[in-house]
Amino acid sequence: MARTRRRCQRAPDPGAVLARLGSPDPQDRVRALHGICPCAAGFPLYERFRGEVQRRQKDPDPRVRAAALHVERDACEIETIEAGLDRAAEQGWRYSDSGWVRRKRLRQGTGQWLSA
Repeated sequence: MARTRRRCQRAPDPGAVLARLGSPDPQDRVRALHGICPCAAGFPLYERFRGEVQRRQKDPDPRVRAAALHVERDACEIETIEAGLDRAAEQGWRYSDSGWVRRKRLRQGTGQWLSA
């Protein structure tokens, strides 16, 4: 079985995301939420739609609520990791890799895998 290389995806158009978040179809709303998850799209898009993500946590459809909670959990987890890396870099701890965060954000912003 051939393995395919995963590529970073470009952030979706904010207007299209907003339209999909307001869709009457729950599956469209779930896809829109997964498209703005900070683990995939990065923090700028997530922060732009953070209020919408919080509103979707009270959606009547349980799949939409679960997707919204996933987005919030990922955002909290990534923030915690970044804060730990920043603190480790400030303390000069050997196992810190603050360059990882910078490279990850570059990949998210450009959609390209960059050399280390």
